[in-house]
Formats: sequence, C-alpha cells, structure tokens
Amino acid sequence: MRQNWLEWVVLAISAAAVVGLVGFLLVDGLIDGGRPPAPRVELMVDAAYEIPGAWIVPATVKNDGDRTAEALVLRATATIDGVEEESEVTVDYLPPGTDVEISFGLSGEPDGEVTVSTVGFRLP
Repeated sequence: MRQNWLEWVVLAISAAAVVGLVGFLLVDGLIDGGRPPAPRVELMVDAAYEIPGAWIVPATVKNDGDRTAEALVLRATATIDGVEEESEVTVDYLPPGTDVEISFGLSGEPDGEVTVSTVGFRLP
C-alpha cells in the first residue's frame, strides 16, 4: 500500500505536536519555581450592600503563588460606630493562578477603611 504525501505531512505534524507537548510538560515539571501560596485580596468596597442586620463587603481572593493553599483564613477589620469589628472568611481550597469571590459580613457600614489580613493557611 502506497502512502499519500498528505498522510506523511499529518504524521510529521502530529509527531512534532506530541514531542513538543511532552517536552513542555517535562520542562514545566522540572523548573517548578515552588513559590509558596501568595493570597491577595481585592476588596470591592464600592459594591458593598446592606441586608437586614448586616453590611456585606464583596472581595476577590487570588493566589499568585505556585502552590495551593488549603483552609485559607482571611480577617477583615473595620471601625463601625467607633468600635473595631472583625469578620473572618475561610476559603477551603485555592489553587495557584485562580481566584474566588467571597464576602465579609459586618454589623454596619464602616466609618473608614476596611483592611484584610491573612490569618493562615495549610499546605496540601
């Protein structure tokens, strides 16, 4: 059976694609930066809203590191009617390069700035 030239071209392109993909995966696996999780929180104070008995402040949490963070605990602190108040949120699983939408609940509208800190996380 005689091979068509088009079959040879398709075979060569397919083989090059497979070799390229395997090479990329090997290099990516061997040159892993291994940076620890780096959670970054962006508060959306302008999008905050009120529900009965609470003031909700939405936020986005991003992981800029190379490793996954599990049980990530974030704490928002704000002053409401002269009293400092805290709200904690736990993100169960935050893989590298991903983000998740969360919301902090406070008893009322903050008097000033809302700050967020990372309490801790677990490495898988």
